[in-house]
Amino acid sequence: MISSILALLDFRVGVLALILYTAYGAIYRLYLSPIAKFPGPKLAALTLWYEFYFDVYPNYGQYTFHIRKLHEKYGPIVRINPWELHISTPDFYETLYSSARRDKWWWFVRTFGLEGGVAFAADHNVHKMRRAALNPYFSTANVRRLQPVIEDNVQKFVQRLRGLAMTGEVVRCVVAASAFSSDVIMMYSFGRSYKRLEKSDFDVGDYDATHEAASFGWVVKHMVWILWIVKSLPTFAQKSMGQALATFVTLQDIRPWNLIKQVLETIAEKDYERQDLSHPTIFHELLDSKLPPEEKRVQRLAEEAQTVVVAGQETVAWTLTVITYHLLSNPTVLRTLKSELEAAIPNTKASTPLFSLENLPYLTGVIKEGLRLSYGASTRLQRIPLEPLVFCSGKKEWTIPAGTPVGMTSLLIHQDESIYPNWQEFRPERWIDDPRLDRYLVSFTKGSRQCVGMNLANAEMYLWLSGVFTKFGSREVRFEADEGVLELVDTGPEDVEVVSDCFVPNIRSEREGVKFRVLS
Repeated sequence: MISSILALLDFRVGVLALILYTAYGAIYRLYLSPIAKFPGPKLAALTLWYEFYFDVYPNYGQYTFHIRKLHEKYGPIVRINPWELHISTPDFYETLYSSARRDKWWWFVRTFGLEGGVAFAADHNVHKMRRAALNPYFSTANVRRLQPVIEDNVQKFVQRLRGLAMTGEVVRCVVAASAFSSDVIMMYSFGRSYKRLEKSDFDVGDYDATHEAASFGWVVKHMVWILWIVKSLPTFAQKSMGQALATFVTLQDIRPWNLIKQVLETIAEKDYERQDLSHPTIFHELLDSKLPPEEKRVQRLAEEAQTVVVAGQETVAWTLTVITYHLLSNPTVLRTLKSELEAAIPNTKASTPLFSLENLPYLTGVIKEGLRLSYGASTRLQRIPLEPLVFCSGKKEWTIPAGTPVGMTSLLIHQDESIYPNWQEFRPERWIDDPRLDRYLVSFTKGSRQCVGMNLANAEMYLWLSGVFTKFGSREVRFEADEGVLELVDTGPEDVEVVSDCFVPNIRSEREGVKFRVLS
């Protein structure tokens, strides 16, 4: 009898303790938190379930767009969850994303389970160490030295277009562009690729699997324990838990491990000819660097490999897709670009140095406009300053406490009418007319954590666009030397309109995206 009473008493005490703890947590978040003074919805300040509602269920990938509405209601600085602030003022970007010490937020970087990659290193010093080892490999000088690697894949892509002219097959542009960017980043970084450009369907399964896996990222961000549990299960059990989740785990573990095993074995041979490598790989750079032994573990290198591949593959492919759509749907823009390329590249069979292409103003404007409308990462990227930041809005001055995650979003900046009038229009001329706009182009972010692969990505776009559009036009714009034309098929503005955000931009789920056929 007494034991039953004590058990009941323990239960009631436990319930009371839970209630008091929850009440204190709510009071602290709403009134005592260092960021309690900042404007925003009370429910967002109280719980992460507010964000979950817009990003996971019942909505999907909508919080970025809801944040825009919050700014319209509350002003340029808003508290968007219990710990995080968001700022919409473009001029503040270079202050937040500066070269000063900035940590990333652990809650965000665990989203894809790749904390071993340079892009997902939360601690500033760890990122700095990893970045220093990678910088030489992705430097402007090294990218130019390895220009033939990119050109070889451009030639393969053009050859595929020639073959498609014989069949009239309709191609999903993003899948074909993804095959190109995947083969480039893998050959450039690892000395081998999955040869997606050689596959008849451009390895559409790989693209769809990667895209499917990315859709699971926001679930993991809120419920990381799901990933821990699933990764501990045998493969057959993982596959039974749904395509998106199974692919998410498989892409993390199997491909990078196989790739690293192959590359590390060939590196051990120390014989480039027997390795069948045309150049040292990223792993040569990492293993020969001054990184400590724990940074050279195979697991860490696997996560670095996956980070490099996915980041270098999807963002470039989407940007090229956006550019291709706007070129083929706007004859004036395409004609101006082709005229510039024709004058600058009289011999299309010869290699054109990258620096020559980079000095072409209209081609550069086309690429920058493509970057603006493809956004890079479409989600907010938080930085944690270790010193208080002062944010001014009109006569109001806010002091952001040190240690507070603060984010800004490329999608919202690139759609800002005060900077880019008629932002929906694809106008390369805006970059020629106003060089000051470069300050507000943040697809690669800025500061010490700016995208390490930026130089390679730009090189891919310059070489791909010049390689394709010196040889192909459209029905409305066909030059004498063109081998054929690219024709859009069942494609409209909605196929490049971003309607949801899962780290990278997503179009409407019922659409297949930009499609084209090649006509001779």
